Amino acid sequence: MYLYYCMHELHYSPSELIEVYEAPREFKAFLFGLIAHKLEVLEKESKKGG
Repeated sequence: MYLYYCMHELHYSPSELIEVYEAPREFKAFLFGLIAHKLEVLEKESKKGG
């Protein structure tokens, strides 16, 4: 799910996706936490609007 978000929403290139996939565990935990937060915010906004 997180790599899908990186690819489609952040427009990461394939080489950038490999960097994310091979990144240290601590960095991935931080990045995926930010993405999870962003998805929660977008979900709340969509519920308010519709």
